[in-house]
Amino acid sequence: MSLPEGTAQLLDQLDDQPPLVPDELTQYLMRKSGQDCKDPRLVRLTSLAAQRFIAEVIWDSLQLCKARLGSSNRKQLKAAGYKDKRVLTSEDLSKALADFGVTHQRSPYIVDHQPGQQQQHRQAPSLPT
Repeated sequence: MSLPEGTAQLLDQLDDQPPLVPDELTQYLMRKSGQDCKDPRLVRLTSLAAQRFIAEVIWDSLQLCKARLGSSNRKQLKAAGYKDKRVLTSEDLSKALADFGVTHQRSPYIVDHQPGQQQQHRQAPSLPT
């Protein structure tokens, strides 16, 4: 079986590109899913693919955050004293992941704070003593 043109060159260049997702983590997750890969180049390629996926999800979440805030809401926030910082909310992340076919549900104990609204706190259940 022959490889497509340029594949050997790509595999040789993988050592030059350090991934943000460590190879050890990728190797662990591959083993956990039943893929015991001995070729470090394939593990590195999988790490780079995971990095690309994470970057695309974060980029989509940022675009959703920008759309959610809008320009009129941003003016109100600045007038109230908030700085122009964007916060990744679980709602934005869930919507971005849904675009990639990944379902994500918030844990019941996580509450997103909306600027201008009083933050609500839920009490953790008490443990028996």
